[in-house]
Amino acid sequence: MIGSRTTARVQPRSNRTALRAVRGWLLTVLACVGIGTAQAADDKTIRIGILQFGTVAWTLDTMTARGFDKAGDFKIEIVPMAASNAAQIALQGGAVDMITSDWLWVTRNRSEGRRLQFAPNSTALGGVYVRSDSGIKTVADLKGREIGVAGTPVDKSWLFLQAWARKSAKLDLKRDARPSFAAPPALNEFILRGKLPAVLNFWPYAARLKAAGLTPLIDLDDVLVGLGVDKPVPMVGWVFNEAWAGSHRELLARFLAAADKTNEVLRRDDAEWQRLRPLMKIDTDADFLALRDAHRAGIVAEQLKVNLPVMQSLYALLAAEGGEELVGKATTLDPQTFYAVPAENAGGKSGSKP
Repeated sequence: MIGSRTTARVQPRSNRTALRAVRGWLLTVLACVGIGTAQAADDKTIRIGILQFGTVAWTLDTMTARGFDKAGDFKIEIVPMAASNAAQIALQGGAVDMITSDWLWVTRNRSEGRRLQFAPNSTALGGVYVRSDSGIKTVADLKGREIGVAGTPVDKSWLFLQAWARKSAKLDLKRDARPSFAAPPALNEFILRGKLPAVLNFWPYAARLKAAGLTPLIDLDDVLVGLGVDKPVPMVGWVFNEAWAGSHRELLARFLAAADKTNEVLRRDDAEWQRLRPLMKIDTDADFLALRDAHRAGIVAEQLKVNLPVMQSLYALLAAEGGEELVGKATTLDPQTFYAVPAENAGGKSGSKP
């Protein structure tokens, strides 16, 4: 067992208070030492905080290689980040103008007075993979078994899986299985070494497990279908401050239009992926193809349109599963979570309109 049930416990209030204090201190440091300011170097530059080896790097690299930034009359300044929480702090402290994150994080921040907004860029989730010798054939077989889970006890993928297991198999995974929470790369290592029978992982790592020959138990898209969502919905996107978006409407519209064009290239052009291959840090052809195909599946333009009633339904489900630890005091989804390109700047773009 790589972890224990204790990993799933909610942090004590004193710990959460300490984390908030540290976060506040970091924001103060960002403001004081001048790592970034609310105003970019010029009105055509967008500072984007990204993980050095994150998949969003593929998008931005393709965007600039194809000249979509120049055609849109803007510049991208990439600000490397060591971790997702560092990117979130950098955005809140004004060190960057934009990051990528999920809409749940955005709506939680809005409920706490931080006016962030979200423009969709991917529907990709992940899935559950099992070892062929595990004996696990259905979700019901997870009863009494250890399952490695990427993220935290309130990660959306884990909450979706719990809701589906309860509905489809009358199985309470928190009580009836043995969840262990760890970092995505570690989980892949554990299952490949036979230390775990099953893993729920984010899509880039799930793609690598597929390439390694592990058995898919359930894809999260199929979980959502089982929960009443008949097609993929936006999950991850571009996140920025509402005030910045309001003062840079044309710039943001040009960037989002360029992102749409980039996604279309990545959807259709195999040669572009060959150019990207060194940036992907992959070991095998199987890894390359699995990552390429999984990324493509998440950037279908039609599926990136926000259907607000569907998103509100998903939010209600997640709020019921994750409680206050996930959503804070926000009992309903704030519609302004989702950025809508103003009509005069839309230029045919509809992907981020609720």
